[in-house]
Amino acid sequence: MQVPYEVKASSIAGVGIYATATIKRGTLLWLYNEESVMTHDEASLRARLADLTKTDAIGLLDHLYTWQGEVIEILGDGKFWNHSRTLQNTGNHPDEGKGDGVSSYALRDIEAGEELLDDYSSYDSLPWFEAICHEHGTNSCFSVGMQY
Repeated sequence: MQVPYEVKASSIAGVGIYATATIKRGTLLWLYNEESVMTHDEASLRARLADLTKTDAIGLLDHLYTWQGEVIEILGDGKFWNHSRTLQNTGNHPDEGKGDGVSSYALRDIEAGEELLDDYSSYDSLPWFEAICHEHGTNSCFSVGMQY
């Protein structure tokens, strides 16, 4: 995370990420790079899940997202980003041509105490990932984004 934040209980789901200071529109919030994520294809994800308990597997699957044909595991607190289509305040850079297309930026000014929210319906749907989530009795981030 590139801004001051805290993880605490969320009224949306479980825990969420909250700004602890005002964040200006266009500010980089979370940087996508090789140190902040682990990418998975179907084989590597199944291998990652193989040694986990059912509870831990669901916990992992609930915090993965899909982008450009891959499943992305966020390393660190960024995995606690919650979803809202109507209250989304983070995403790709709000100004065309700026940003890198994969990191998260403030879409508007965000006040201290606000939860950082993204719209999961903008993520990709991968049939093999949907099947793995179904096998474990949970929903993918894309499914959550389309339902709520």
